[in-house]
Amino acid sequence: AIPLPNVEDSLKAAGQAAEKGLSSFLKLGIFSGQATWFKPVTEGGPTGACGPQEDNNDMIVALNAAQYGPMNKKSKYCGKKILITGPNGKTVTATINDACPGCKKNSLDLTPAVFKKLGDMNTGILKIKWHFVN
Repeated sequence: AIPLPNVEDSLKAAGQAAEKGLSSFLKLGIFSGQATWFKPVTEGGPTGACGPQEDNNDMIVALNAAQYGPMNKKSKYCGKKILITGPNGKTVTATINDACPGCKKNSLDLTPAVFKKLGDMNTGILKIKWHFVN
């Protein structure tokens, strides 16, 4: 006879794995803050704090200093993709490529290309929610 796996043990293991995955996802969380916009070439220069060149058309953001970490180093969040939701429910995916020393915790500075996907640039500031997607 072929031994069958214990169904109870299998379900328990699957539940523990799912819990572990969920808790690590929840640890990252959903952040609520404000979005402002900047023009990389004229405000801060064409090279972001993370290294790569950037311009107004890139789908990138600058992360606030509190979450970015030491400003003289490349952050562990450099290159991470995030999903941003604007006040009207519109969403956009962007990559962290820079630091925003003047942004409050949980807030982001967006390139015009990203900001336009969420709202009117004339407003200057949007209430946003965002989370990591990778």
